[in-house]
Amino acid sequence: MRKFLESKGVLAKKDYFPDEPEARLVNVFEDHGIMGPDPNSPHVCLTWTFKGKWNKEVVEILTAAFILAVKEGRYKPVQYIWPQMGEDEVRKKCQHKLYRTQYICWGHGKPKSNKLNRMY
Repeated sequence: MRKFLESKGVLAKKDYFPDEPEARLVNVFEDHGIMGPDPNSPHVCLTWTFKGKWNKEVVEILTAAFILAVKEGRYKPVQYIWPQMGEDEVRKKCQHKLYRTQYICWGHGKPKSNKLNRMY
């Protein structure tokens, strides 16, 4: 699943932090349910928890896409019939990995900006 999420650009890696969605899009979706994350390029909102509609929808999109990719045989070692490929199991694993990325991006691993470094 890690390789799948990295290919979607949603996991933090060494020297890479995922882009955030526009705050206004997230707010409109949270308040009115209008629009929502782009299924082709979903981005986790780093300022909202996973109880929010936006991040829940991102997890659902990624869960469905990963299960489909496994069914199509894009991740050969993984078999769709395995018990850990159940929708609930995949959803939990996906959310856990995205939560870890969110934690890193909140500043527990993200480098300080150059602007702050230059001030000192």
